[in-house]
Amino acid sequence: MSADIILVGAFHEIVELCELSPVRIVGIIDNRVEGEFMGHEILGTDDDASRLLSSFRNVPVLIVPDDPSTRKKLAELYIRTGYQVASLVSPHALICRTARLGTGTVVQSGCNVSSFVVIGDFVKVNSHANVMHESIVGDYSTIAPNVVILGRASIQRECYIGANATILPGIEIGAGAIVGAGAVVTRNVPARTVVAGNPARVMRRL
Repeated sequence: MSADIILVGAFHEIVELCELSPVRIVGIIDNRVEGEFMGHEILGTDDDASRLLSSFRNVPVLIVPDDPSTRKKLAELYIRTGYQVASLVSPHALICRTARLGTGTVVQSGCNVSSFVVIGDFVKVNSHANVMHESIVGDYSTIAPNVVILGRASIQRECYIGANATILPGIEIGAGAIVGAGAVVTRNVPARTVVAGNPARVMRRL
């Protein structure tokens, strides 16, 4: 039996992920697309959220955008308005039984979430990422495709870990930090900094 959801954000990968899962898209809320998207009705924009609630009070929303700050802003808006929140995990992801996934989390196909991992609320784990044993990923963070987070690493809230980056065991990534694509992180990263390279070095402060 499929569950109904509304997507907040028109994004083709998430539409296709829903099609893989026992999920039925009731409609999509998006600020830029009108009419329909991939065969699904555009219900309105974020400004219409209050009006739409009366028709869709029992249908949870899935917050789609990749950017952590955008996802946080939208999550707060829709929760404050009164919506329920959905999570979405691909049937082609491997989630260990001791791992914990927070509310509003998206885990795409090919991901491995290992033993005793803790994934926070509204985290997005993109395709083929590996989050290894006892690691923590904080609320609203984005893990891009093919990232490897090795054991006991700690990714604080609202971080963005770029595609193909590797976080070595026990490393802490401070809140709001950005790790560049392909970086190899060998030492702790301060909050609100951008790091890149192999080994990763601070490029700038945010």
